[in-house]
Amino acid sequence: MTSLRNICNKFIDRKFLIPAFVFCALAAAALLAFPKTKQPDASTAIALMGRGDSCRLVWKYKHALGFYQQAFDDPAVARNVDLQLQLLERIMRTHDVLRHWKEMPESSYRLYMLARERGDSLHTAMALLMRGKRLFILGQKEEGMRVAMDAAEMLKRTDAPHKDHELSHFYAIIARLRCLNGDYEEAMRMSQLQEHYALLSEKSHSEEWYRRNMQRVHIVRLGILARMGRLAEADSIYRKYDIQPIMDPLCGDALLTYYRLRGMNAELLNFLNLSKKNICEDGDSMGRNMQRLQKDFGDYYLSVGDYPKAVEYYASTSSIADTLAARTLNNLNADVRKVMENERRVASHSRQLIIAGSVMALFVLISLLGLRQALIIRKRNHRMMALIDRLMHYRNIVIQNGDTAEKVEAAPVEAVDDEELRHFREVDKRIMQERLFSNPDFGRDDLMRLLGVDKNALPALLQRIARTNVSGYIIIKRMEYAVSLMREHPEYTLESIADACGIKSSATFVRNFKTVYDMTPSDFRRQLAEDSDE
Repeated sequence: MTSLRNICNKFIDRKFLIPAFVFCALAAAALLAFPKTKQPDASTAIALMGRGDSCRLVWKYKHALGFYQQAFDDPAVARNVDLQLQLLERIMRTHDVLRHWKEMPESSYRLYMLARERGDSLHTAMALLMRGKRLFILGQKEEGMRVAMDAAEMLKRTDAPHKDHELSHFYAIIARLRCLNGDYEEAMRMSQLQEHYALLSEKSHSEEWYRRNMQRVHIVRLGILARMGRLAEADSIYRKYDIQPIMDPLCGDALLTYYRLRGMNAELLNFLNLSKKNICEDGDSMGRNMQRLQKDFGDYYLSVGDYPKAVEYYASTSSIADTLAARTLNNLNADVRKVMENERRVASHSRQLIIAGSVMALFVLISLLGLRQALIIRKRNHRMMALIDRLMHYRNIVIQNGDTAEKVEAAPVEAVDDEELRHFREVDKRIMQERLFSNPDFGRDDLMRLLGVDKNALPALLQRIARTNVSGYIIIKRMEYAVSLMREHPEYTLESIADACGIKSSATFVRNFKTVYDMTPSDFRRQLAEDSDE
């Protein structure tokens, strides 16, 4: 403190004032003269978007999503709002096709906010349509239909060059929703509007796009007529337009419905096999589309009386659901680590900016640094608290029910044997329910005994399923229990919580807690108190 005061006094002293001023002026001039970074070129992102479009044309949606996300991460996209809107629209629709129920609403919201800020009615309408569809699927059918119809009306008022093509797309989705709700007359009216705008789009699109649009019109109408019982009219459309099985997601299960009602078992099975081949080639064999397809296979074999086959496919449906659930639960900690790493990068970047600015205004910037660092820590703590809330939510569900269907899509993990995974989840649940980790001596031998594996197989098993080692797994279980104790018993001391978790030293407890959650127990309690006051 004394040395800092002496430095301040020297700069305030008149004989140092002019040199200091000259130094700051030269530093400012140097920063201004520093060559500006060249603006990133968007050509790479545009090329990636084109590759994604090519994949989508042949129904390879998972591949397309990879290209779109890679393009969106290109630094050039951050400076190009038009490109952001185009990519967000493609990402949103692809998430919808792949049944990514978490990512689709998130991308839809981002598209809506950016389009509203830009005053772009076309992309605002696209985002609203997805919101309406999502509301309908969640059971809010009237509200969802109202939002979808409002989106179509908004699109009509725009002067977008491909408005007719998009309106045909919109009314295909709305017709499907009406049909699912049993409003067949309204569904037919929407189908007629779909055809009207598809015909108008002929001049503004290639022959291939126009052909696809009309095929979509005929298949959607085929499904509506079949559900209405007007099978003769449906047969006429099927023969007249030589309907072929396609993977177009806008057609939904219209063709399957027609095949079932007409008893066209060979055609139905052929369509299911084509769908399975396409999904497998796209690398989405453990996704929700495959889960739905396996159920369709089961329904088919049940309808033809092949009960063993039906049971096999229904069991496969359950297996995929379990895999999706385990994948999400096992990657929650990875999500926490990812956010922590992002925060560290943000903090590192901020420190670099602060160091560069300190040349011009050293003393002022020291104060700003303290304020900025406090805000960063506060923001990080808020995010960490939210992630801890999610983690504890899933932990409590696992303890009570053993699993949950409320999941978040994650990156693919190593293949794990179903029986091995089921046994691990049972042991994991028992460890949490009975708090076996509260024994300070609980360790490798206990896990080997519970899991029924030897010391050589245990590390590999934990790495495959929990993505950690033996000590890391035990620490995570103890820290999760510590969080629940601090929430339920704010009066407990850290020593008593450490003891309840099976940790002999409070210093070790603090170190482990910070390793897992990137904040000390005291910081966690302080944040809990602040959140409760808010």
